[in-house]
Amino acid sequence: MSNDSLELELREGLQGLDEVQLSRRCEFLTASLLGVFLEQFNARCASAFLVTSEGQDGEFKCEEIATRAVGGQRHPEAINLKMVQQLSALDGPQCTAGNRPSHQAHHGPILSVVLSSSRQELVLFLVEADASSGFDQDSADLLATMVELVESEIIDSLLISQQAQRIENLENHIERAEETLADHDIELPILDEVQPAIPDETTATLHSLGGVSSYDLVMCELLSHLDRLRESDLSVLISGETGTGKSLLARALHEGTCRQHHRFEVVSCGALTPSLVEGELFGWRKGAFSGADEDQSGVFERASGGVVFLEEVGDLPLEFQQKLLRVLQEGLLRPVGGSELIPVDVRIVASTCQDLPEMVRAGKFREDLYYRLAGFTLEVPPLRERIVDIPHLIEQFFSDALEQDSPTRKFSRSAMTELVAYPWPGNLQQLRNVVNQSVLASKQRIIPRKMVESYLEKPSGERLHGEKVQSTVEELVLRIPATEGFNDIVAEVERLVILTALRRNRGNKSRVTKQLKIPRQTLYNKLDRYGIDESEYK
Repeated sequence: MSNDSLELELREGLQGLDEVQLSRRCEFLTASLLGVFLEQFNARCASAFLVTSEGQDGEFKCEEIATRAVGGQRHPEAINLKMVQQLSALDGPQCTAGNRPSHQAHHGPILSVVLSSSRQELVLFLVEADASSGFDQDSADLLATMVELVESEIIDSLLISQQAQRIENLENHIERAEETLADHDIELPILDEVQPAIPDETTATLHSLGGVSSYDLVMCELLSHLDRLRESDLSVLISGETGTGKSLLARALHEGTCRQHHRFEVVSCGALTPSLVEGELFGWRKGAFSGADEDQSGVFERASGGVVFLEEVGDLPLEFQQKLLRVLQEGLLRPVGGSELIPVDVRIVASTCQDLPEMVRAGKFREDLYYRLAGFTLEVPPLRERIVDIPHLIEQFFSDALEQDSPTRKFSRSAMTELVAYPWPGNLQQLRNVVNQSVLASKQRIIPRKMVESYLEKPSGERLHGEKVQSTVEELVLRIPATEGFNDIVAEVERLVILTALRRNRGNKSRVTKQLKIPRQTLYNKLDRYGIDESEYK
C-alpha cells in the first residue's frame, strides 16, 4: 500500500472529530488508528499507552489510551506493564519476537513505535500478531511511517484531551464548593461576576414586542418582522416546535393594534371534534341538529373585527378545509342549518409545529388553503438555538414564580452552565417548569446543579439493529462490532444521525434538512432506505 493510500485511510479516522467530546478526542482518534493497524498487519491486537516519567526518581506511570482486538478481547497477560516499560525505553521502531510456550505468558511477535509528546510523556503503539506471523523489522518501519503520517493530530488530540480533563476536574471542584455554600446558605459577591449573565447592551440589544423579548439575533429579526406586520391584515403563519411561544407571538398581532378592541379568539384545531368543527367556527341555527335549542354564533362571528388564532392548523380535518378556505376568500360564512350569509372581518393568524409543505405534498393539507394562510411566514427558533436568552428567560420565570417578599433565588454557575448546554426538547415551557420546580424545592438562595439535573429529562438509549445507542447533549455514541463491514458501519451511523435529528426536530423534515445541511431529496432517499417513518417522532 502506498504512503498516499495509507494517509488517506488513516485520515478517515479524523472525520467527525470536531463533534467528539473534548476529553475523549485522543481516545476516539487513537481507536480509529488502531483499527487501521489491525487490518493493515492482519494482527490480533493493537494498543496505545500513555507513558509518563515524573520526578527525579523517574517514577513510571502507564495509562492505556485505547485497545482494539479481533473478537473484542486480547489475552489478559499478553502485553503487561513490564513489557510496556521496556519497549517505551527503546528508540525507533521495534519488532520483538514472540515467547515460546512456557510457564511465562505467551505472545506472538510485537511491533512497537514510540511517539514523544513532551519531555516527560510519550505514546507507545503496540501491534501484536499470532505466533505464526511473519512480522519483521520492515513491518516495524511501516508502523512508524503510519504513525508519522498523523503524528501532529495525535499529539494535538492528546493535549486537547488532557486540558479538557483538567478543566472538567476544576469544574467539579467548583461545583462541590458551590454545593457546600448552598448547604450553608452562603452567597459570595464574586459569584455575580462569574455567573453567566444577561448580555451587555454594548454587545446585544434586548428587543421586545408584546409579551416576548429576546437578545437572540434571529429572534430579534423575527420580532422586527412581526412589528411591521401588526397594522396590516395579511394572514400570518407561525411555525416552530411545541413550546417556543407561538401563541405569545400571535397575541402580539392583536394587542396594541387597531383590532385590539375586538376579540382575540383561539381555536385549538387539534381539540376540535370533526363532526362539530363547522358549528364551532361558523355557528349554527336553532334546530340545525339534535341539541341545537337556540341560535349560536361561532368563533368567526364573535371575533369579527378582531383576530382568529388557528392553533396547530395542521390538525384541521381535511374535509373541513375547503369550507374554511371559502370563508377566508369571500369574508362570508353560513351557519350550520342557516340560509343567510353573514359578513365577517377577521385577521387570521395560524401556527403549526408540523411541516405543512410536506403535508401538502402528501395530500394531507390543501395547497390553496396553505397559501391563503401563509401570507407571511415566521419560523420561531427553538430554545436550544437561543442560548443567549436563557439567563434572561430564567430571570423572567423567577419573577413569576417567586412570591412577594420571598428571598431572591438564582442558579449556581455550574447549574446555569447545565441549563445553557441542555437541548430543551420542551422549549420555553420546559424551562419554566424547571425554574418553578427549583423555586418550590430549594431551601437555599443558590440552587445547585444537582437539583437542576433532577428535573431535566435524562438522555435515553435505544436499540438500532441490535446495537446500543446513547445520546447526550454533547455526543452520540453508537457501539458497532469491529467485525462489521465498512458499508454496514456507515449505514448505522447515517441512520443514527437521521433518527436523532428527527427526534430533536419533532419529525419536521424541513428543519432536519436545515440542521444536517442536506438536500430534501437526499433525506427522502435515506428515510426510504432505512424504513424510517418520520411521523413517529412528531
